[in-house]
Amino acid sequence: MTAAVVTLVVIVAAGIVVLTTGLVLRRRRTSAPAPAPVATGLPPDLTAREGGLVLLQISSAFCTHCRDTRTVLGDVAAELPGLVHRDVDLASRPELVRLLGVHRTPTTLLVDGHGRELLRVDGVPRRAALVTAVERHLRAA
Repeated sequence: MTAAVVTLVVIVAAGIVVLTTGLVLRRRRTSAPAPAPVATGLPPDLTAREGGLVLLQISSAFCTHCRDTRTVLGDVAAELPGLVHRDVDLASRPELVRLLGVHRTPTTLLVDGHGRELLRVDGVPRRAALVTAVERHLRAA
């Protein structure tokens, strides 16, 4: 065998090893289930007071649907006693991404006074479905 053939065989073998290693690592990373978000460490300024509930809107400056979500949540909070709407921009509170497991904006969470997540909606919530779900939790609270 010539030196060129040996070099080519070594390069192909190294490429196969690198490709196989990458695929194995990718499979391990994507096969593990993501942990469920837990809001037990939610800052007190984002939770409800006196047994009420909070519609917590997670927004960002570049979010195209956040304005529509803000309108829906504000209307629902004004309609239902015991419900408060809070809008948080991730630029000012980046720790919430990891704490709450937020992967996109807008994300709406219904949170009780203990910081427990009762409901999660990604995207613009449908008003009627949101009212129905929130009323059920308000009755339970």
